[in-house]
Amino acid sequence: MDYLIRGEEFARAVNEIEELTESESDLIIIVTEGPDQLCNCCPDYKNNRCENPIGNEEKVRRWDSKIQEGLNISYGEKITVKALLALIREKAPLDFCQARCPWNTLCEVSSD
Repeated sequence: MDYLIRGEEFARAVNEIEELTESESDLIIIVTEGPDQLCNCCPDYKNNRCENPIGNEEKVRRWDSKIQEGLNISYGEKITVKALLALIREKAPLDFCQARCPWNTLCEVSSD
């Protein structure tokens, strides 16, 4: 996907996240509710909420909840990048991701 359609700042943020995940580092991530660093760079994030026509704030929060449930992680939990990636590999693909997520092609999840 061409992330430049959302602007250079967004594309840079995506690249940084990709580099971080590829490194599988021991950097600790804290699972937080609400917008993240990527949201803050997105042109669809306005007035402290997601205004994307595919997935507005309410939908995104419901999706986040389903993914958390599938991965068995909670808000406030601390996990390393390496451990989170291992967890995702172990649990993927989540039923929700296959059936409902509009961005499943970005994660290379197929509903086949």
